[in-house]
Amino acid sequence: MHLERIKGKKSRKLEGKRVVLGVTGSIAAVESVKLARELVRRGADVVAVMSKAARKIIHPYALEFATGRKTITEITGNIEHVNYLGIDGDADLYLIAPATANTISKIAQGIDDTPVTTFATTALGSGKPIIIVPAMHESMMKNKAVLENIQKLVNMGIEIVQPRIEEGKAKFPDLETICLHVERELYSKELKGKKVIVTSGPTYEQLDPIRFISNKSSGKMGKEIALEMWRRGAEVTLITSKSTNLRLPMFREIRVWSVKDMLKAVLYEIEKGCDIFVSSAAASDFIVDMEAKKIKTTPSIELKLREAPKIIKEVRKIYKGHIIGFKAETGVTDGELLKIAGEKLEEDALNMVVANDVLEKGMGTEDTRVLILTQKRQEWVEGLKIDVAEKIVKAYIEDCL
Repeated sequence: MHLERIKGKKSRKLEGKRVVLGVTGSIAAVESVKLARELVRRGADVVAVMSKAARKIIHPYALEFATGRKTITEITGNIEHVNYLGIDGDADLYLIAPATANTISKIAQGIDDTPVTTFATTALGSGKPIIIVPAMHESMMKNKAVLENIQKLVNMGIEIVQPRIEEGKAKFPDLETICLHVERELYSKELKGKKVIVTSGPTYEQLDPIRFISNKSSGKMGKEIALEMWRRGAEVTLITSKSTNLRLPMFREIRVWSVKDMLKAVLYEIEKGCDIFVSSAAASDFIVDMEAKKIKTTPSIELKLREAPKIIKEVRKIYKGHIIGFKAETGVTDGELLKIAGEKLEEDALNMVVANDVLEKGMGTEDTRVLILTQKRQEWVEGLKIDVAEKIVKAYIEDCL
């Protein structure tokens, strides 16, 4: 019952999914309890399996508490490995985190002499997806035999989450990275093969070496849309002034500062190839000539602002593909916002417009209320940005693909 208080509290990305979590004898096993809870917070049902070596580091009760289920420490007459990861097994994915060099090499060679490796053999035979998170000393990770075995696992279709190399160790990645890999593996892949460019966050227009003009944008909506498209199989380039610190496959981040920097980066990436451009950044409407030295304090100061280039309009000069545009207004009625969004949809030849009144909420907040407008849809959506982003991407897939 205690899990009901946290299940799905962070998101519902893994709702209805069952993840088997294999834990081996790395010291990083101490992080597996937190990982199990994080998966639960995203809606997953988690079943833990431990090797004998792992039980020397943490007690099975810890994972039983974290998952709400009895931890599997041996294969019994109940054929647990088949029930969960067999051809008709009711688990959706096998996540081994942490995985030692020993366990990795055994799986690569088809050896199963622990509950963790037996579950792996079964999952491979039934075609269940497997994700492995190595954790060991750096010297072990660099061992040629271990590297060859890791590559062998990749060739077998197993996904490897790259560890953090720090202090001479291949350390457990952050929980966010691991969970995002799980989500992407279990999501439908409507956008597989699509190249997506997303802009997010504010821009900063420099007044002098230490001062700038900007806005309250957090970049969260753009980040969540980028991740939602990535989960659905897209290759994503996020152009932003707000770093995400994410290290994900098929996900690049380009840091920019000013609106001109952002425009230059967008045009360069568009030229390289793009299927969907999402212009969700709160790019500056104005630019200013920067003073070479700090502006001295005076009773008053006059600034001359000039209109900034409009990113979508510049993109449309060279790009005929799909564009999702965003429109922020303040102090307007729903009817007025609908009219403004409709005009933008036609004027810039957009596939979708997402519009909102940021005086109400949205800029710099965790939640938002937006209008999603396409040629087929007029829908108001409200909630946390992670959930709103999912609805925006779903609407795009349904209406525009």
